[in-house]
Order: sequence, then C-alpha cells, then structure tokens
Amino acid sequence: MKPSHAAVLAVLVVLAATVAAQGFFLRRQDQRLRDLESAQARLATPEGVEETLRRAGIDPARVAGASAPAAVAAEAAARRAAVDAAVAAQTTALEERLASLEKSTAALAAGGAADGDALDAVVAKKVEEKMGGKKKDGIFGDEKKRPLTEISKDLELTEPQEDQMAAAIDASQKKVFDLITTPRNDGTNLLDDLAEALKDPEHAQEKAQAVFLQLFTAKIPGSDETYLAKIMTEKVALNEEFRKVLTPEQMKKYERLGQDPHEIQTGYDPYGEYLVERMGK
Repeated sequence: MKPSHAAVLAVLVVLAATVAAQGFFLRRQDQRLRDLESAQARLATPEGVEETLRRAGIDPARVAGASAPAAVAAEAAARRAAVDAAVAAQTTALEERLASLEKSTAALAAGGAADGDALDAVVAKKVEEKMGGKKKDGIFGDEKKRPLTEISKDLELTEPQEDQMAAAIDASQKKVFDLITTPRNDGTNLLDDLAEALKDPEHAQEKAQAVFLQLFTAKIPGSDETYLAKIMTEKVALNEEFRKVLTPEQMKKYERLGQDPHEIQTGYDPYGEYLVERMGK
C-alpha cells in the first residue's frame, strides 16, 4: 500500500465505524433496560418477595405469619422499599443513557449497522474501498471529507470564524491522535498495529479490519473506557466548540450538512505522517 492510501485510511476508517457503533451500543443498553424491567416485575411477585427476604436474611414464613413481630415486618418492608428504589434508580439511569445515546446518534449520523454482521460488513467494505482507491457515496463516503474552505462557503463564515473552527478541529484531531497512539505496556500502540497490518502484501485488508474492530472492544491503556467511547466524546465536544464560534443560524446550517466534524479537512494530518514514518521503517 502506498503511503497516500495509508494516510486516507487512517483518517477515514479509524473513525468510519463510529456511527455504526451507535446502533450496537443502543441495542446493548436497551437489552439491559429490558432485563432490569423484568427483574423489577419479578420483585412484585410473591416468589420475588420471598427471594428478596431470604437474601436479606429474613425468614419469609415469619413475615407471612399473622403473629410476626411488628419489628420484623417493618424491617422486611424497609428492605423491600430499598430494593425497589435501587432498581428504579438503575432503570432511570439507563433511560437517561439511552436518551443521550439516541441524541448523539441523531446528531452524528444518518444511519448505522443493524447488527454485528452488518457492522463487520461496514468495516470490511471501507477497508476494501480505501485500499482499492475507490471513491464511494454514502454515510462513510469520501464526499464527507470536505475541506474547511468549502464548509466555510456553505456557512458564510467570516475569516475569524474559519480560523477558530480550524483551531478547534486541529486540537480535537490531536486529542484523538494522542488517544490512538497511547502506549501500551510493550511501548506499542493501536496505530502501530495498523502500520504493521498495512505492510502485509497479501493479508493487509484482513489484518487492518481486525485493528479497526479493536476500537469497539479494546480499552485505552490505563483507562476503563474504550477507544470508540472516547472518540465519540471528542466528536460531541468538537461540535460544542463549533457552537461557540457559529451564530445560531450558521449552526443550524452546519447540523443540516450531517458533517462528521473530524472529517473536515484543515491540512493537519498527524495520522498520515505517523503511518508514513512507521511504514517506511
């Protein structure tokens, strides 16, 4: 693979799977919410009440008996109320997280993969396209990679606004680059893995795809957060920086573009420079 292809691949494909991942995370959170709702429903059954009492160290028969001491009954009621409150709090927290994810999905994408197989297919397709030097339309297509000068015309930016947007984009890209190149215990990083994968003359596509999928599952060294989760946080933060620079009307125009903020080109390309250096060794 030529370095130019590597540069394009690093900038586009490292972030190409992020929109598809939104659907994956939404489904996972939705399943957790359903599980909690089932657990909450079970607690309302006689069997659920008995199970809760046993876990609390209380004999259900004592509570059920007409002669049960008032103190035991009060304790059981208090423990049950505490369990219900805990489940309700967890359900509320999940609902809030789902709402947040849905908002991010609407703001950052126009679609995504519907299941795990589709997710793999999206990543594989993008690797094949970029390695073949093809230009395709679609949510991950090259038409989404636009220079800031074009965006500036669309939004009718002033020169200071354009400069501020460029500075915000470059700063955010640097954060993502630092994230991808966070060293592991052996001193290597995720971008090193990509460089090694692209050196393989026969299996570059398969190896590169395996590296990209690590964005979804691997955690940042020294952190409990996945690469993807942090990248999505950076995208949201960058859009918020745009909100500080643009007028309300310009921001509306920008949001209608459906533009990935990390795909706006300013000329700053730390990924390409890094890969060129690593692949040349």
